[in-house]
Amino acid sequence: MARISARRHPPWISLRGVEFVVTYRGASQERRENLLGTLRYLDRTYSDFTVWLIEADASPTFSWQQLSDPKIRHVFVHDTGRFSRARLANLGARMCTSRVICFQDIDMIANPRYMKAAIDSLMDTNNSDAVCPFIRVVNTAGELRRSFIESGNYDELAPFASCDEADLPPDMNLLYANTSGALNVFLRSEFIRIGGFDPVFEGWGGEDDDLLLRATRLGVRWHMLSGTDALLFHMHHDTALRADWYNRPEVEANRKKGFECGEIPLPQVESRAAALAKYFK
Repeated sequence: MARISARRHPPWISLRGVEFVVTYRGASQERRENLLGTLRYLDRTYSDFTVWLIEADASPTFSWQQLSDPKIRHVFVHDTGRFSRARLANLGARMCTSRVICFQDIDMIANPRYMKAAIDSLMDTNNSDAVCPFIRVVNTAGELRRSFIESGNYDELAPFASCDEADLPPDMNLLYANTSGALNVFLRSEFIRIGGFDPVFEGWGGEDDDLLLRATRLGVRWHMLSGTDALLFHMHHDTALRADWYNRPEVEANRKKGFECGEIPLPQVESRAAALAKYFK
């Protein structure tokens, strides 16, 4: 396979030793392309970080030689069952050693200014335990997506970061007005204390809602950074509207289960967190 490299342009933004946990299954060409684009963006934009790329499939679709990036640690898990982002994210978090870790979806691109602010807030202050460096998520398709994936250059997306929904170009649309998932920066100790993600979730949806509800009920100070340009650019795959997925029986079941943690008594939440946290010991 040919080696592909992104051109890097200093000055890079130091992420101060943060470790990324990226879960992956290359189930389609779009997903495989999105992973490479996101890794190029990280390499081109930042320094002082490590990526734990946790891939689960019948055989790998990612080859380290494609990028030859020493910051990437590729871990392959042979698993042909339903994809469990929760289980793989926990595995990545268990391998991390840094004080601050970031759960990064393979197709989400953060505004670098807010990414740095989220990490600095956890490194330098005692005001938060988990931070989302965004509010809304904008889907990016067509030529904008293709060009960014090839370059990894955030400057191609930056002109659209402050656009109202009505002013977005034809290849962009609002995917989420707000969401708790996609990209979270966490104090590793707090993530472990509350038990991490619940591996009962398989397939799409639910695990982020469950984590947020369990975390906030157990005292995790979870904040979102706001601003007109506080967003994630989502690299398109499958569908541009998440509503297309919500009526699927398996997705509906996951989403329903994801909200259960907000309804059960606190002692049950504490007991469940303690049971889940045993995985990390």
